[in-house]
Amino acid sequence: MNLSAREKRRVFLSLLLIIAAILMMYAKLFWIQVAASESYTSRDVNLVKNSVIQRQRALVLDSGRGEIYDRNMESFTGAPQRALVVFPIDQNSWGNIAQIAQLAKLLGIQPNTWVSYMKSLKEPQFWSPSSSVPFRLTKQMEQQLTALSLPYLKIVDRENRYPGNMTAKQLIGYTAQNPERIEAEYAIDLASGKLQLNSKLGESGLEKSFDYWLRGIGETSISYFTDGGKRPLSGLDARLIAPDNPYYPVKLVTTLDKSIQDQIEAFMDSMHIKEGAVVVQDVEQGDVIAMASRPDFNPLQVDLSSSSWSNHALKAIAPGSIFKTVVAAAALEEGVVDEHETFDCEGALGKYGFTCWRKEGHGPLTLEEGYAESCNIVFAKVMQRLTVEQLEKYASKLGLLIDNGWEGKAGTPEKLKQFDQEEAGHLFDARTPIHDEGVLMQTAIGQRDVRVTPLQASNMVVTLLHNGKSLSPRIVQSIRYSTDRVMEDFPVHQLDTEEGSISAKTSRKLLSWMRDVVTEGTGTGLQKAAWHLAGKSGTAQVEIGKQEKINQWFVGYGPVENPKYAVSVVVENVDPSASTKSIPLFKGVMDILAADDNSRK
Repeated sequence: MNLSAREKRRVFLSLLLIIAAILMMYAKLFWIQVAASESYTSRDVNLVKNSVIQRQRALVLDSGRGEIYDRNMESFTGAPQRALVVFPIDQNSWGNIAQIAQLAKLLGIQPNTWVSYMKSLKEPQFWSPSSSVPFRLTKQMEQQLTALSLPYLKIVDRENRYPGNMTAKQLIGYTAQNPERIEAEYAIDLASGKLQLNSKLGESGLEKSFDYWLRGIGETSISYFTDGGKRPLSGLDARLIAPDNPYYPVKLVTTLDKSIQDQIEAFMDSMHIKEGAVVVQDVEQGDVIAMASRPDFNPLQVDLSSSSWSNHALKAIAPGSIFKTVVAAAALEEGVVDEHETFDCEGALGKYGFTCWRKEGHGPLTLEEGYAESCNIVFAKVMQRLTVEQLEKYASKLGLLIDNGWEGKAGTPEKLKQFDQEEAGHLFDARTPIHDEGVLMQTAIGQRDVRVTPLQASNMVVTLLHNGKSLSPRIVQSIRYSTDRVMEDFPVHQLDTEEGSISAKTSRKLLSWMRDVVTEGTGTGLQKAAWHLAGKSGTAQVEIGKQEKINQWFVGYGPVENPKYAVSVVVENVDPSASTKSIPLFKGVMDILAADDNSRK
């Protein structure tokens, strides 16, 4: 058919319009699927990059989180373990009958069990025969598996962040997936691909306090490439993807001593401590050397309805008679008591139902003797000479009304608090009639509304050993790059108590009285310890539901001649008829410290 020149031009223009329409359609699709999606969500999440990352990251081997070390560079968060990765592929690539039989024998299962497992496999997995924890390969197994030459099996190094024998769990904390928090706090990292919605963040402990640094710069993962029929692509089957930066992951260097921590927790378990805490501080700098909490918990399977993941060393509870240290300090500083005057204890005051733990009474006691014997009547009578304001002032001077842990600026827009969820102590509840005499008597012996944390209790002893000046305890001393170059440093600094400090004279006197507690008072059970020790006992009555329980405390220091450590221990919610565990626990902890000190000489 012959077309005129005019008709040819019309056909040509029509074709151009069709081509232009097609190009415009592709351009629109490109804009929607590629260009626009670079910031296509309300939080500027890069959909393309995230989708590509999700395709590449078939199985995460290492989260890229920084490691947590003790002061001697011993790791708490575990060394990598060798694990077996299994990739889903077509059945014809599983190996012959003999290979499958040999593989099943190596893994300790039946061949049909392996076949069923492979049929059900939808995505790459670490081989785990009976639990969620990947199977740890021995060197012999690794050699035998490698000899099978099955392309869909890969032996890799896998992050083992929370090993079964890990200690200081509540202090270190745990990580968990938290998509809402990632969207709210880390939209930029999500958009750049550093984080995905299923990435894990620190949810408690050091993992949370130092998440800003510990998160690192990306995960290490392994991908397996197949064709449309799930057959391995020759030369492209497995690919390791990892950040290429020699400075990461970082090292979080704590003040803890792992050996001491391990021994203390083992000792607590040998004593069957179900609930309680131990805090050990270095006297020179106030650093936390050990911090143990019970009950134990599994950071891989966290039950948020339980309190086991919570660090009891940072929780404010009724202190009982260890609080008499504050009353004694106030009485000495304010001059309301003469050192030689005596207070008569007949076992009860006759009003408010106020009694002494020794029903028959102690007879006449000086304040020093009343402290050693932990006489309730002596301290009730002393409290009658003090005001509420004075008591609060000296509780503040000794650091019992504020968070004690290290705080400060450290490369983050907000102030860093090293101790996650540390509670401040207090003397009175909001509705308590604080000027009521009966209330004040109960307060003077550490009952009623008084709450103190084990960390505050041990740091109170450190304060006395520093002539009344309070230090702010550290748990982390520095953050280092992988090259060991220091990224952040956390220097020792004093605790701002607002009210100032107590005098050196009063501090020395109270330390001497703590020695009396051991030589002739309620702490005589410590006389056979490896070191000469000093301290103060405490028993606080508490109610759990409708049951009466007690908290058993002991705080102190040692050795007396050259104090090196301040220690607080508490055994919580014990039956009132049970024997005292706090003094044997304190002795055991101090003996561990003494043995460690001797081993270093």
